[in-house]
Amino acid sequence: MTFDASGGLPPATTYHRQPIRILNGVLRAVNALGIARVSFSADELMAKAKKDTGLSDFGDERFLEPFRLLCEGLNTEANLNPTGKLLTRMSIMRLLRHRLLAEELFARHPEILQREIKAPVVVVGLARSGTTRLHRLLAADSRFLHLKAWESVNPVPLPESFGAGREPRIKSIEDGLKAVLYMSPQIASVHPLGAHEVEEEVGLIQHAFSSQLFEVQAHLPSFAHYLMSHDQTYAYEYMVRLMKLISWWRKDDPAKPWVLKTPQHMQDLDALMRVFPDARIICSHRDPIKAVGSACSMTWSAIVRDTDRVDPHWVGREWLAKTDSMLRKTLQVREDTVPAAQQIDVLYQNISSDWRSEMERVYRFLDMPLSDEALASMQAWLDSNKQHKHGAHTYRLSDFGLSKEQVEETLGYYRERFGIPVETRSPHKASV
Repeated sequence: MTFDASGGLPPATTYHRQPIRILNGVLRAVNALGIARVSFSADELMAKAKKDTGLSDFGDERFLEPFRLLCEGLNTEANLNPTGKLLTRMSIMRLLRHRLLAEELFARHPEILQREIKAPVVVVGLARSGTTRLHRLLAADSRFLHLKAWESVNPVPLPESFGAGREPRIKSIEDGLKAVLYMSPQIASVHPLGAHEVEEEVGLIQHAFSSQLFEVQAHLPSFAHYLMSHDQTYAYEYMVRLMKLISWWRKDDPAKPWVLKTPQHMQDLDALMRVFPDARIICSHRDPIKAVGSACSMTWSAIVRDTDRVDPHWVGREWLAKTDSMLRKTLQVREDTVPAAQQIDVLYQNISSDWRSEMERVYRFLDMPLSDEALASMQAWLDSNKQHKHGAHTYRLSDFGLSKEQVEETLGYYRERFGIPVETRSPHKASV
């Protein structure tokens, strides 16, 4: 995708493949006749999920408040195109069905919730600040438990999963990723995708309808404000229930600690520490100019799939303000709640330039030996995941109505607090 010579981004429709444009046109025509219209009614969606599964218990009803607010935003703010509405509805139905199936399994197998998850290692940092690299290096060590992408999207065993020769949930995510990469090929350069890739737990949080995933994929300012301003402890409690279910299904060794990561923890570190008071926190830091620009580009790449019109300058304003809010909240929670012995800071520059030395420092913090076997596994992952394997992630701050000076003025306190160097040579081909 090329950039407009004036420094702006092309319209969202430029990113749509021709078959998708045709499909949107056809759907608009039939929608105008009152056929196949898609709207988001919380009650109707829940009723359909019950009918599809023959089940009725969605579990703890605290999910209803964010779920209803999400539906309202999808109807009034998101400006989804017809294909986007269909895909969003499918995603919501998947989450609702999973909740029903999970409660049925918890009732039949109470031993699931009796499992313990102790002292997870949690990578905390802004999106695009090296958290994926840190997370996947740690996950290469077989002494840790981690999620695969298919488990994050489809964490609940289906009725047909029992006794199946091959897990049907894997085939489902493989087909889904093919569709995603067809419709949004630009995503591959932003975040490595694959059914068996190490993945973050934001997909589990999504099942409580309190996930940043929704606001990355659609214009939902009211919903985003709700998430930022309301306690999300319940969403993290539900995440733990799903982690226990996954661990039970895999027959994990309960003595192994989990390694976790999602940028949402920057927004909800207080909730995470309530459910995991013994968590060990690894905080990754990157030049905020690069982190904000890359996060804006990531959001833009995701949001253009499902809409025909979105303002890139809104994306810039939203994510600069959101980044500031998340940083300030995280700093306060770390100071007030997280014991010094349970947290360590890592610079993006160091994990990129001398990962072995930085991982040795991380393992000293964890009071674990960094074994030759773990180092070999980490090197193997790096060798098979070279930078720009799926193309360079290209972006400009100016495309989102931002400047280096504006970001520095807003977030300069963050750079000063952690001694973050100005990133003059980025692993990505970025210009600002």
